[in-house]
Order: sequence, then structure tokens, then C-alpha cells
Amino acid sequence: MTELIPVEIVYAEPGRVWRQELQIPTGSSVQHALSVLDHRLFPEGLQVSEDFLAVYGRRVRFGDSLHAHDRIELLRPLTRDPKDTRRLRAADNPLKKPAR
Repeated sequence: MTELIPVEIVYAEPGRVWRQELQIPTGSSVQHALSVLDHRLFPEGLQVSEDFLAVYGRRVRFGDSLHAHDRIELLRPLTRDPKDTRRLRAADNPLKKPAR
């Protein structure tokens, strides 16, 4: 009998998180976990791409093996360059220089 391990698949947008917990055979790949995913539990039209997958924030590929309690994260492309976002925040709130 094959031992099953728990894994979780999550997708997040601002203000909303979708998740599904799965029991998959030990040694299963990311691709196998995604193949048994119930797509009805996630946003309609969600496209899963190997370029936008992570396990606990570390990039993974379809062929990578999973371990018990791994969380597969379905990522979204960035809408804005993080450096530009930081520059805009800094411009709105400049640091005050100490008086001499």
C-alpha cells in the first residue's frame, strides 16, 4: 500500500485566497499534485504555468518531488516592478534629515 502525504495548493489575489488540501502518494511530483487539483475550487480561467510555481516561496518545476505538508503556491505575474513601487513610496514619505 502506498503511503499518502498531505500537501496544500494555494492561490491568492488581493483580498481573497483559494486553497485545497490534497492527499497524494509519497514521492509525487508537483505536476501530479496539480493534475488532481479540483479546478472548480479556484478562480475560473486560472492558468497554471511552470514559471509561476513555488513551494514556501522557493521556485519549483513540474518534475520536482513534494514532501509531506508542502504548500504549492500558484503565483501571479508582477503588475509593477518592486523597485519602482519602493521609489514611489519613498518619494511620498521622504526621510527627515536630523538637525545639526
